[in-house]
Amino acid sequence: MGDHRGRMGQSVAQRDVRALVASAQVPPRVPCPSSSPPPPPAPPPLPPQPFTPLGRTLLAGGTLEVVHWERSAVPGGPDRMLRVWTPPGFVKGDAGTTGWPVLYLNDGQNLFIDRDCFSGCSWRAAETAAGLIAAGVLPPFVVVGIDHSGITRSLDYCPYAPGTGPGGFRADAANWPGGCVDEYMVKVVTEVMPFARSCYNAASSSDLVAFGGSSFGGICTLVAAMRHPGLFDAALVESPSLWLANEAVLKQDVARYSGDWPQRMFIGMGDKEYSGVRQRSTDGAKWDALVAGYAPELYLALLDQGVEPHRLCMTVDAGATHNEASWSKRLPAALTFLLAPWWGALARRASGSLFTTFPKVLRAGCHAGVLFDSAASTPLVGVQGGLKMNAGFNGWEARTEVAMQRLSPSAQSAAGSGGDWHVGPLLLPRITYEMAMSFGDAAGTVWDSNEGSNYYARVSLIPAACDGRMPHHYMNPRAWSDEISPAPSVDEVAQRNTSRLFFTFPEKLVAGEPALIYVNRRASKHLRSSPKVHAKVGWNAWEKGCVTVELKPSQLPRGGSNPDWWCGPLAVPANAEDVHLAFTNAAGGWESNWGDNYIVCVGSSEAEEDKLRPRSVKKDDVVNHAGGRLHVMQLSSRVQTGDRQTDRNRKWAEEKILRVWTPQGYSPEAAPEGGWPVLFFNDAQNMFECWLAHQGVSWRLGFAAADLIARSEVPPFVIVGIDNHGPMRSLNYLPYEPGSGVGAFREDAARWPGGGVEKYMERVIFEVMPMVTARFNLSTDPRRTAFGGASFGGINALHVAMNYAHVFGSVLAESPSLWIAEGRMVEDLQKHTGMLPERLFMGCGTLEYSATRDHDKPEVDALLMEYYQDAARALEYNGLSEATGRLQFVVEEGAGHHERAWQCRLTGALKFLLSPWKDGA
Repeated sequence: MGDHRGRMGQSVAQRDVRALVASAQVPPRVPCPSSSPPPPPAPPPLPPQPFTPLGRTLLAGGTLEVVHWERSAVPGGPDRMLRVWTPPGFVKGDAGTTGWPVLYLNDGQNLFIDRDCFSGCSWRAAETAAGLIAAGVLPPFVVVGIDHSGITRSLDYCPYAPGTGPGGFRADAANWPGGCVDEYMVKVVTEVMPFARSCYNAASSSDLVAFGGSSFGGICTLVAAMRHPGLFDAALVESPSLWLANEAVLKQDVARYSGDWPQRMFIGMGDKEYSGVRQRSTDGAKWDALVAGYAPELYLALLDQGVEPHRLCMTVDAGATHNEASWSKRLPAALTFLLAPWWGALARRASGSLFTTFPKVLRAGCHAGVLFDSAASTPLVGVQGGLKMNAGFNGWEARTEVAMQRLSPSAQSAAGSGGDWHVGPLLLPRITYEMAMSFGDAAGTVWDSNEGSNYYARVSLIPAACDGRMPHHYMNPRAWSDEISPAPSVDEVAQRNTSRLFFTFPEKLVAGEPALIYVNRRASKHLRSSPKVHAKVGWNAWEKGCVTVELKPSQLPRGGSNPDWWCGPLAVPANAEDVHLAFTNAAGGWESNWGDNYIVCVGSSEAEEDKLRPRSVKKDDVVNHAGGRLHVMQLSSRVQTGDRQTDRNRKWAEEKILRVWTPQGYSPEAAPEGGWPVLFFNDAQNMFECWLAHQGVSWRLGFAAADLIARSEVPPFVIVGIDNHGPMRSLNYLPYEPGSGVGAFREDAARWPGGGVEKYMERVIFEVMPMVTARFNLSTDPRRTAFGGASFGGINALHVAMNYAHVFGSVLAESPSLWIAEGRMVEDLQKHTGMLPERLFMGCGTLEYSATRDHDKPEVDALLMEYYQDAARALEYNGLSEATGRLQFVVEEGAGHHERAWQCRLTGALKFLLSPWKDGA
């Protein structure tokens, strides 16, 4: 029990109060002689309830948690604990529906911590497990130690009273109790195992469950195998006390048993089992020989029972005795024999796939294994010897070569017939969000690289401690992007902007932080030969003042064919939300975007982000819709800044109405682990009800979702629709002003605003998401969070794909208006080198322009189609391809740019994006 015994009766609140009193050094109160008698002492605190967590500690890179199980059956005796070790990076849901392989062991006190152990030396089970996991010998797994009951230990573990053994050599055990092993195993099966499955996602299938123990605990394991066949496929039987009850377990129970035994059994014994712990015994050699002989006798008995030799491993260890140090020494070999076939069991669940990983969810900085079936690979089928895997991280920014070993015959058997599985261990780099893979023979002459596209696996950057709920600060795009990659240098930014008139450094301006403005003098006919270049700078649509910045030749390369970059400082005010720019040669020549000025949005500082608060709901109207419920939520106004002009400008752009659809059977309490999966959508007015939609036809999003859920093609999920902002829609959805497109085919949009998408996403992430997450118990795990939109909202969705893939793992972009800013979004996609979402759906029609108007322009339809194809090629170049199952690009013949077309493609889009949610992906 160790340190836990001394704290059992004291609640956290009591300890806190005592600490406060002690720190305050309050003198004791002295009662007056005339005072009434002191009150009676407070009753002792209630004992902890079953399965109450009592503490956790880091151990062998993983975590050891101590959980109260049951009160001692003996007055004053120690309470019984469960001691659960989880591997490094453990997250309950990462193993998916398979669950984590699990090893249950008796005598939990003796497994992990030396000071808790009977002999002062533990099994060191955590260190052994962690080492085998790191080496790739075993997949990551959980160890559940079940405490013994103290002086009644033999009662729980033995089917009979032990007695003194043959020849009375164990006279010390003459009065020890026994006979309750069945009752103990019932509690293990009905209490301990369900708890482990519920709280740790421990596997329930016997091929991923092992059970074991030593001494009387080894007897318990043998009896459990006979009383509960099929409960576990691997049994660890260390130094079993087969002498008890005059060898009744061996001579009667095992001999008469006619049922199935576990698939693998390890029997360990030492040749100094008796004398090693009784050094003064004169008959030590005699009794050592007796006890050591039980191991081969049990082995032969099992063979007689029909257990094949390859399923058994028996060892008699020279010099080993009957204690934890000996069992610790044999543990690596025992676990390797018993548990290595777990790789095969995991491979069988991926039958028909070329490869799989375990855990199912890969996590940065943690160990994992990649299983590859060479029999399913056309280039590598029949290749002899080992294989190797080339793994590239974050677009091959880092890479490693991993040797892949063919699974052992027992593991291949567990995998099922027809496959030829290999496993390669991986330690994923700490900053990793995706992994590309190709597989080859050991010589590197034959490769399977998915026809050059490589195979892909997403890696979660969410800290393991979050257990599926992303911490609020982690959703900050600036902090997150700084973590995964260093900020680009000014030379790198200049290289990306060689075709631009200007850029800022940093590219994303932040209120209250200094910046630089760079202007390419060669890109303007008014500036290219002028010896003077000035920038006119206005903050918040010129309402916060105007300054003139004199630009000077920069240190960037300027000769030859290079851009001619001139540079000047920008002092960004703390309350800035945007900057308007115009450039002049000081001689009457202006570069001002034809009078509309150039506009750059300014992001909030970290201090300002801290001021962002979740929105509150002013009114919530709920109606039945598509078998579920539709909440039409009117939001209260945002917190005022105190600046009248700023507050006035804000109100035109802020979100006012949300439309939240919940499926049939929804309740916050019924959410799956980590919260309800959720799809966020722009233009909510057009999503659900036709009478409200822009052109009288809605997406029928609720009905499409309900139908897919009813057919079990996607799991139940919640939709959060955000109403657009009318005249300010383009401002909030676009990263820059739309302009009129190439050839001015969209003159109507020439003066529409843009550039506010970062502010919009800031509000979505920091104001809307926290409120709806708390109100509806939604997931914040990007693997179960999606974002979508169409037209300008589709541009917003693509912007999210490039900048917020750490928040939204799936993105739906319907008919994105790629014509804006003369195709600049396509250029941004082509230049993008960072993270992209797990899956992206992009849809369009062949008549995006003509089918929406009363006149045809085939040349515009062709231009728009070229944009879409270029965007798809850019995504594929960055690894988001149809070959990897991450991209679905649908072109619908004759379809236009409207809700009816998007409605027709919606079911397929949702099925592609959200069906992996069924498996927790």
